[in-house]
Amino acid sequence: MIDSFRIIYQGGMGEIVEKKSRFIATVVPVASEEEALAFIEQTKKKYYDATHNCSAYVIGDNNEIQRCSDDGEPVRTAGWPMLDILLSEGINFILLYEQSK
Repeated sequence: MIDSFRIIYQGGMGEIVEKKSRFIATVVPVASEEEALAFIEQTKKKYYDATHNCSAYVIGDNNEIQRCSDDGEPVRTAGWPMLDILLSEGINFILLYEQSK
């Protein structure tokens, strides 16, 4: 039984520059793992020169699908914290994607 969960209505994007590195974060609603993977692949192509493409997503009424990727960053320093934020906020059907240059 589902008590409640939160979803995002529409996506967004933000960017910061720190210590000569550019970080671009994108959040988008996703309905399936296939949709999340397609977005990740499309964005990797768009930002082909990024040094890292980290991601986390939560899909399902009961968080059935949870995945994250550090993409070359030290283990559990990028994707895992992103996933932890999504889970702690109770947000479902969401993809959080960050790339750095």
